[in-house]
Amino acid sequence: MALKFKGKVWVFGDNLDVDKEIIPFREREMGLMKDGNFGKWVMTPVDPEFPKKVKKGDIMVVGTNMGCGHGHQHANIGIKQAGISCVIAESFDRNFFKNSINLGLPIIELEGINKNVKAGDILEVDLEAGEIKNVTTKKTLKFTPLPDFLLEIMSAGGIEPYTDKLIAEGKI
Repeated sequence: MALKFKGKVWVFGDNLDVDKEIIPFREREMGLMKDGNFGKWVMTPVDPEFPKKVKKGDIMVVGTNMGCGHGHQHANIGIKQAGISCVIAESFDRNFFKNSINLGLPIIELEGINKNVKAGDILEVDLEAGEIKNVTTKKTLKFTPLPDFLLEIMSAGGIEPYTDKLIAEGKI
């Protein structure tokens, strides 16, 4: 998996709950969602047309407390299945943060991101360099990159592929 991304920005607000805004709990409990189709439901409580509009490689920009609520992974899986290449937020719920790392969903925590991008902007993101270039406005933002061991997990595509890689290399 690459650690550089380029995509169109989709902007959402604060406190996106994993069961209320990101993945609709009722539909999941009714059995309408299966493991392979969470992406078709992602963000529909906020924007019912979002799964039809989002394109592979697009980027979510969110306010504070992204992914609050329960600690299950359905929201992270749905975002990834929808084609989102990375999520940038003012702050993340810690369970959402952990689940994103485990699933290989790139995330960036950057205070002030909502003041520097708007819906439709095109961003180039480099996780290793800690840099976000807003191609639309020609502004560059800096962020503290994740530690190397988390970047290695991201690069492998998540904790399971990373563990498989370490086993294959005889490191564990």
